[in-house]
Amino acid sequence: MLPLRHTLLTFALAAACAGAWAQTSAQTSQNSPKSAAAQLAEPKVEKLAVAADPLKKAVLVGRVATGNMLFQLELEGSEPMWMQMGNPPTWEAHQPAADERYHVELKLTDPKSKTRIPYANINFAATNKETGKTLTLPLPPMWGSSGLHYSANSALLGDGTYAATVTADVPTFQRELKDKDLWSKPVSAKFHFKLAGGKLTEVSQAGR
Repeated sequence: MLPLRHTLLTFALAAACAGAWAQTSAQTSQNSPKSAAAQLAEPKVEKLAVAADPLKKAVLVGRVATGNMLFQLELEGSEPMWMQMGNPPTWEAHQPAADERYHVELKLTDPKSKTRIPYANINFAATNKETGKTLTLPLPPMWGSSGLHYSANSALLGDGTYAATVTADVPTFQRELKDKDLWSKPVSAKFHFKLAGGKLTEVSQAGR
């Protein structure tokens, strides 16, 4: 009887371990970056009564509050920028390339203090649903008439309906100890917009 009892006990332990592993694996999968991205709130579509030309005036693409951050995405006409270029770097005027029609701009704000959040690496990714093409665009920090923001010139991917995601990495500035968990993980927000004839005809409903 002892060998049989030993065999049954071994099977029971193996089953228990397999169950525990499966549960842990499921939890890990749920907490993975891919799962977190899949759980991002989908933007609600707002159809503009009149198509807005971003080359003439900045257009609000959407505003999303998430992760104790407020993401405000705007699209406007491309513009020259005063920036460091070359090696060794020197300050020079950078002119937009011939096909860079647009200026993608993100204002990242702390909703509690109403302060713009600096020292964060920002990445903009957008897929044109009609063509299936995707672009990724780092948005460096910039100072302009609207204050501190993150932006870059881009040609985008022509007319079409876009699904865009903006990701803010963990800001690198120091924090008070009571705020050690504030912005301790990357935060992403989704946006929707549609270009027709170079003009915006759909954007994301702006949250507060």
